[in-house]
Amino acid sequence: MVLGVSVIICSYNGAARLPKTLQHLALQQVPAEDIPWEIIIVDNASTDGTTSIAKTEWSNYNLPDVGFKVLQQNRPGKNYAFELGVKEARYEFILTCDDDNWLYPNYVATAFKTMQADTSIGALGGQGIFEPEQPAADGIEKFKEFYVTGPQTWAPEQHWVYGAGSVYKKCVFIDLINSGWQQITTGRQGTKLVCGEDVEICFMIYLMGYKVIAYDKLLFKHFVPLKRQSENYIIKLNFWLSYSNVLLNSYFSILHNDKRPIKSVINKWFLSSTLTVIKNTLSLVYQKIKTRNSLTIKQKIFYNNGYGIWYALFLNRKKIIDHHNRVKALLKLQLANKTT
Repeated sequence: MVLGVSVIICSYNGAARLPKTLQHLALQQVPAEDIPWEIIIVDNASTDGTTSIAKTEWSNYNLPDVGFKVLQQNRPGKNYAFELGVKEARYEFILTCDDDNWLYPNYVATAFKTMQADTSIGALGGQGIFEPEQPAADGIEKFKEFYVTGPQTWAPEQHWVYGAGSVYKKCVFIDLINSGWQQITTGRQGTKLVCGEDVEICFMIYLMGYKVIAYDKLLFKHFVPLKRQSENYIIKLNFWLSYSNVLLNSYFSILHNDKRPIKSVINKWFLSSTLTVIKNTLSLVYQKIKTRNSLTIKQKIFYNNGYGIWYALFLNRKKIIDHHNRVKALLKLQLANKTT
């Protein structure tokens, strides 16, 4: 693999967001003679002219030493777009930059130096800074934990970092693809805010024997447009976060060395979550009748958390069990190959 940084931006209808993101990339302070790098934008079935806007914006900057190209992935789903970008990347370090991430000027150079200094790092995360579009929605600061923001102190123990601003070893990701690994998460598909594909990648990188860490000096702003600050969006996002976390249970028992049969764990969870949703529904209906007031956003978030868990289990129990068994088989094969 060629040492360098490939910045991959997967974008669905990102025409309004990309110009500012590309502007911050153009301001990167990267010594061209020491660190080769490129930008790859993957247009994921956009309908708003994302491709033309990206090309037009980048043409405003005179950076001949920085590779730039736009790819088309018409299959909806962020992980499909990301996989295409990785396969087309020239360099070993894959920097994932969402179309609403504004990287600080030293981001690319610092990411390269950090990954190069320790070959045992398989995934490296940064620190997002919440940047709501102004004038921000009332009370949005109270819900900023639902967005990419803050130091990732959990990374060494929980073995994952959020995808925004993260850096992966390309060789590890390609090895996983070639071994037949497929993700259970799809990433966002249009208005379906399925997430967790970044966490899933980190889990597999860790299980392949690499470290997953975060570095607080890798800073970027996470720009949140007004339409993503609304109460309805926050409630919807919370539902899909809960939904996606359920899918990741195909990995949790492997990571925690839980010997219980996955089928038993998932089916028992489905029964308990069914009772929880029934209980929460009755409780909220009673409160609404008693007070004659609309539910608060916190009550709606609480309810959607439980409902997201139940709905994911209702639809995906067999899928989670089958995926869990495939991951175990893949890891067993990888281990056998290493010992021979």
